[in-house]
Amino acid sequence: MMRFENSVLIKQPVGKVFDFVTDIRNNPKWQTGILELVLTSEGPFERGSTYRCVNRFMGKRIETEGVITEYEPGRTCSFRITSGAVTGESSFYFKQVNGSTEFRTAAELDLGFLSLGKILVKHKIHSQLKNDMLKLKHILENGKH
Repeated sequence: MMRFENSVLIKQPVGKVFDFVTDIRNNPKWQTGILELVLTSEGPFERGSTYRCVNRFMGKRIETEGVITEYEPGRTCSFRITSGAVTGESSFYFKQVNGSTEFRTAAELDLGFLSLGKILVKHKIHSQLKNDMLKLKHILENGKH
């Protein structure tokens, strides 16, 4: 398992950041490599909802399925990747800080076949995560989504 974590301060209220990040239609706008992300369960996006994600990472097509394990509006959204080439758990945390939102993500992932080049893969994921967080900040602060 590899651990990844990053955070960014976004000059927007918590509710706006939470709503944007947890609307899976927005994920391809700010997360590099997401080709497709769809709910596979009926009803609203909430705890127990399931999804399927198709991603491209380091030239490889990666398909995963998962379930939302925690959903607390304005505070937390966590999910477990249950099948595919990558498995593990990831969480998004939201905290109000002086009228802005501290958005933090943390993940513990088993990268399967990608772990062969562990150091390179870990560096690539850290770099991509940092860039994705900055892209999200830019989108939400500049209203371009």
